Amino acid sequence: MDLWRTTYYYVMADAQAIVSWLPSTGLSPFLAALMPDEQTCFLEQYLQALQQAYPLRADGRVLLAFPRLFIVAVKKSAAS
Repeated sequence: MDLWRTTYYYVMADAQAIVSWLPSTGLSPFLAALMPDEQTCFLEQYLQALQQAYPLRADGRVLLAFPRLFIVAVKKSAAS
């Protein structure tokens, strides 16, 4: 088994760009459990939290740290 963690850094226009990008990835299960009006409320609160967590850089953009965990495992054959 091989296991490693990598963090990719994405330069985003602002916190709203993060909110727009994440529903297609990690936020999907959370949003799927909510009714449309609840999704809107959740995303508004999420945006406010992101604006606090990701301050604007000198160039007016934000830097998103996107950690990824990779696991590669190989099943041994019965003959081994």
